[in-house]
Amino acid sequence: MASNRGLFDRLRKPDGAAERSIHRRTEDIADSVLGHLQRMLNVRHGDAPAAPDYGIPALEAQHLTQSDEMRLAIEQSIRRYEPRLQGVRVRYLPRDDDDPLKVRFEISARLVTDTEAVRVQFQSEVDSAGSWKVRG
Repeated sequence: MASNRGLFDRLRKPDGAAERSIHRRTEDIADSVLGHLQRMLNVRHGDAPAAPDYGIPALEAQHLTQSDEMRLAIEQSIRRYEPRLQGVRVRYLPRDDDDPLKVRFEISARLVTDTEAVRVQFQSEVDSAGSWKVRG
């Protein structure tokens, strides 16, 4: 049976009976997914030689104004590379008047574990420097 732990989590802590349990707390799994989304959105296509389409396309000025293309790219990447999330939907959030250069998206999905499936939401935003932040 597959582990609910992400690859980076398993590499950081490979040992320990508690860590090997597939019945981990849902919050721990959600935190692992959050960390993976943060890393994934900050990787550009072509940066991971083993998976050239991992991450999202390089941000350019036109992508920041074409929110539907970016929304679709984020959704496709999550569906392909984060199997713990099912029914992924990404929605563009209107610009914040305080910082019109930030682009924000809401990610909603079902987090599926061995024991349950729960709805989760994450908020992501990219700043003018192209750096993504994800909150859960």
